[in-house]
Amino acid sequence: MRSILALLAILAFGFTAGAREIPFDFVDGYILVRASVNAQPVTLVLDSGASASVLSVDTARRLQIPLGEGQAVDGVDATSTAFAMAKTVPVANGLPLGVFELAIDLHNAEQLCSRHIDGLIGAGFFKGRVTQIDYAKHVLRLLDAAPAEGETLPLRAQNGIFCLPVSVNGSKPRWTRLDTGCNDALHWVVPRSTAGAQRGVSIGFITNDNDETLVTMKLGRLTLPHVATALHGSPIFPGEAGLLGSEVLSQYRVTVDARNGRISFAQ
Repeated sequence: MRSILALLAILAFGFTAGAREIPFDFVDGYILVRASVNAQPVTLVLDSGASASVLSVDTARRLQIPLGEGQAVDGVDATSTAFAMAKTVPVANGLPLGVFELAIDLHNAEQLCSRHIDGLIGAGFFKGRVTQIDYAKHVLRLLDAAPAEGETLPLRAQNGIFCLPVSVNGSKPRWTRLDTGCNDALHWVVPRSTAGAQRGVSIGFITNDNDETLVTMKLGRLTLPHVATALHGSPIFPGEAGLLGSEVLSQYRVTVDARNGRISFAQ
């Protein structure tokens, strides 16, 4: 059995030779990865909008992983309590998915997906590597280099996640959270003094109780008309214009080149 230190070395310096693809199921707008922890099966959501990778409290207890003290965690329109957890490394198709050190109550998130959810694979999964999300073929690819295809935009790391520039109705591009854990198209912040953001569920999942409209959105030279958009009257996260979710992302083959600060959209 590999030690945690050995797995950390793999995460830091690259994967071992062999398979570099991870299959996934695309259910209710969520990327579900079938993985294992200590030879026990788990289902994890790939959630680039979450700054931490977490297991559900119920799953941690089922796997008999010791839990420590609780700490506050900020999420989309919500705060919750996470518990320190012994370091755990889920594996999918022979590839480690990162180090999980927190457990959180995910009952609300489970209500948004028809499959049982054991945890979230956060933005740390993308850091330092090139990851391609092929929605059409339901596979994640870990690449040596980003292919020269599609429309390429800058990618910026902030708030523990990644943002890309998005333009709405001809606006100047604004930094928007890349959020594979949001199954809507777009959440957009239009500050107004009388608005009060609704509080929803935590860590990358969101319930839509805000104003809705249709907008024309641009990703670089790509123009998407009639995009269903939830409007927010105050920032969801500091310094961010909103969330770009899977209803848009799933129209493309998305390559997240976190190593070089780029993201591309190809069809």
